[in-house]
Amino acid sequence: MKRDIPLLTLASWLTLAMGACAEAKPRDLKPRDLTPVSWKKAMAHAPVEIVRDRKTRAVVYLADPKPSATLKLLVDEMVEVIRLSTGAALERAAGPPPMDKPAIVIGDCAETRKAGIEAEKIPIEGFVVKTAPNRLYLVGSTRKLPSGSTRWASWSNEGSAWAVADFLERFVGVRWYWPAELGGRTIKHARSLVIPPAHYSDQPVFRMREYYPHMGWKLPARARSSDKAPLAFGKGAIPKGVAKIPMAAYLPLVRQGCSWPYKIKVHQPQHPPRRPPEGWTEEQYKQLLALKKDGTRDPKMFCYSSPKTLEYLLAGCQRAWDKGGNCSWVTSTCVTVSPPDRPVECHCPACKETRAKADDFFDKDSIRWFRGPSLTMALFAKRMCEAVKKRWPDKKVIYLPYWNYQECPTKLDFPDNLVVQVAMTTWPMPLRAQDEILQGSIKSLRAWRSKACMPVTVWDYSVGWTHGPYQYPHVVADFYPKVKDIVSGVFINGENLGEWTNTAPTLYVWMKAMWNPKLDVDAMLDEMCRRLFGKAGATAREMVRLECDLWEKGQWRNSRVKVPGGWFVPKRLFGMAWTPDYVQKLKALRSKALDEMSDDPAARQRFTYWTWTFDAFVKDAEEAQKAKRKR
Repeated sequence: MKRDIPLLTLASWLTLAMGACAEAKPRDLKPRDLTPVSWKKAMAHAPVEIVRDRKTRAVVYLADPKPSATLKLLVDEMVEVIRLSTGAALERAAGPPPMDKPAIVIGDCAETRKAGIEAEKIPIEGFVVKTAPNRLYLVGSTRKLPSGSTRWASWSNEGSAWAVADFLERFVGVRWYWPAELGGRTIKHARSLVIPPAHYSDQPVFRMREYYPHMGWKLPARARSSDKAPLAFGKGAIPKGVAKIPMAAYLPLVRQGCSWPYKIKVHQPQHPPRRPPEGWTEEQYKQLLALKKDGTRDPKMFCYSSPKTLEYLLAGCQRAWDKGGNCSWVTSTCVTVSPPDRPVECHCPACKETRAKADDFFDKDSIRWFRGPSLTMALFAKRMCEAVKKRWPDKKVIYLPYWNYQECPTKLDFPDNLVVQVAMTTWPMPLRAQDEILQGSIKSLRAWRSKACMPVTVWDYSVGWTHGPYQYPHVVADFYPKVKDIVSGVFINGENLGEWTNTAPTLYVWMKAMWNPKLDVDAMLDEMCRRLFGKAGATAREMVRLECDLWEKGQWRNSRVKVPGGWFVPKRLFGMAWTPDYVQKLKALRSKALDEMSDDPAARQRFTYWTWTFDAFVKDAEEAQKAKRKR
């Protein structure tokens, strides 16, 4: 007779699963460095043998005959990771395996439905991991999303892929701290992989979790935005044959994905048309263009008070939604309002009139010189919402407040079809270590959420601005729980490879926090250093602690540094943050770590990669202190 067993007994099976000798503890299936899942009672049955004594026992069956690229990548990774962990190569079954043959069954099929897993009822991007006699089921949601996903505005429901990722982390013991080609993947080795009775589910807190540039970087690469040339890596940092940092193959492993179907076509159209649209007179065309101070028209910027600009963008909607054509600022679900990538400025009478009354629409603590452009763009977005609602009531208008028009007009109401993506240009994530900036960012998000018809998405910034080693993972972990009720997703705008070297610990935590911000940052950093750096793990962890303390608790936070309208972190903080005492402590720890891993080439390679910019940092610090003494 079958019966249910309580969750805590799962740990008693983990000795078999991990090939260990010591008695397993209840926490073994709940490692502190992973985000939590929702555990359910598991049916009692014999453990499912995937590998026994380095011999393959199970096959892999992928139910979907046309898996997505992400799911295919994760299944390939699963086969590779289990081979590296146990030495056994799993075979792939072309069809449903017989019930007396152990199998990993991935995705929705008749067998998983018979096992009680209703994929169509699983929340979007969610998944269920469930065992049965001779079976491990990894099944993701099959709920439908709006059609029309494209390369430039993509969304998908990848729950089965995320089930594979969680299984590999939780049961096989893999972690992906940065791309495997650079030593960022760590794997636990075991003679056997035997899965105890288990049943749990999970789903993301944020449905947009994206990082740019997702394609990675070719080597040699710049370490920071201001570098004029690539920075050489230290000897042994880059394994032989590696010519690029393949982020596209890495990011899905840490569950980069997006099921949020309201995607911005940022800065589209990039500029007004170069000639009058068909049927327009030259005079009508001029009304489309912003008026410069000297009285001439700006061919690269629209006038957002002009009815002709609204007419032009709506013509794109008609082309896409009514005639099945293409339009760079329209997706199947929404039309974008996002000016070309520069400040909005127009000196026509209508824009001047709007600027004159702007103060009446904003809170007193808003940035005053942003109010005029912000009201101009907000009124345009409102007119777009009204026109779209009248002609296409099932479509949305998505607006990106940015540059000098990022302020929210709290005293302006919008129709109920406005979607907003908020660009955190005044409050990039690193600067949220300052409480004033943290609170300002939350206030901005709440203001825009009050105007939008659904939770907002966030355009955030991780851009590497310095060679200096600094970390802010606790800032990330502190921020997301505060906004999870008003935010549906995050797009991280990165730029340089330095973000995935000297601040890689923070970026790893950031990717995890976008799945679920309920995480133990210190446990994640402990495990990362232990796994990556071997004998030097404790020393490397002390380096990370100092780097966190420097940024998250340092005196620079009392400097009241402001960054009006820019995503960068001010360079003038360098001399303030990296004092001579701090630099010497880091230099000593780095030397100690290199000595400790002298007989561990894998750990040394990882450490050299992670500290890529260290020598340049020391040079910068010395120059900054010299300049400070002269002042």
